[in-house]
Amino acid sequence: MKIYSYSKLSTFENCAFQYKLRYIDNIKVDKDTIERFLGNTVHSTLEYTYQNRENLLKKDKPKEAMTELFNYFWRKDYKDSITIVKRGKGAGDYKSAGARCIERYFDKYYPFDQNKVLGMEERIQIKLDAEGKYLLNGIIDRLDETPGGGLEIHDYKTGMNPPSQEKIEKERQLALYHIGVAEKYGGRKISLIWHYLMSGIEFRLEKTESQLQGVKEETMGVINEIEATEEFKTHKGPLCNYCEYFGSYCR
Repeated sequence: MKIYSYSKLSTFENCAFQYKLRYIDNIKVDKDTIERFLGNTVHSTLEYTYQNRENLLKKDKPKEAMTELFNYFWRKDYKDSITIVKRGKGAGDYKSAGARCIERYFDKYYPFDQNKVLGMEERIQIKLDAEGKYLLNGIIDRLDETPGGGLEIHDYKTGMNPPSQEKIEKERQLALYHIGVAEKYGGRKISLIWHYLMSGIEFRLEKTESQLQGVKEETMGVINEIEATEEFKTHKGPLCNYCEYFGSYCR
């Protein structure tokens, strides 16, 4: 039985050929983009902050300490081989933008005690049908329990441009995580929260059972399409420059 993930499904929808190279042929390419590296560094900083909150509270200057933590992760993991696609931009520009994300997040949420954190990078399995034929694995950036006993699924985004409310309402990833969390924890109110860290914009949604059923059916449809595909065609577009296979396996 194949187990899918949101990233696998979105890869197929963006470019079937990229999906084939990455998940069927298992071709590994040592290529990273500055956008992906920035996102990972911000995620690592927030994960460490929540896991070590008590230590941060003891600091004389906790905001500066959190920013320095980001700088530490950046220095530790940055490589000159990381690709920067946008012209006129350097690694320093992205590093400064990431530091501003951390500072803005600190200003809004410090001392990070609004909820009880149940898990960081929480792994969840999502069953789309009663028989268990359609399964997905997911990783939740942060799963919280609210003072009222509800659950919140948090997702951090470091993209430059936040989406519209309409696009967020159609977004599939956190709705899928909702399905997995609901099965694991059962009978509790679940809220979905997207943090667009570059702009400081936050989206909050709650899904109805009807909406979640629609997400299940839509996702099973994508899985059926993947498994019925015989020719994985290239889809050329602006995302090609960010693809690890572009230039070597397709042009």
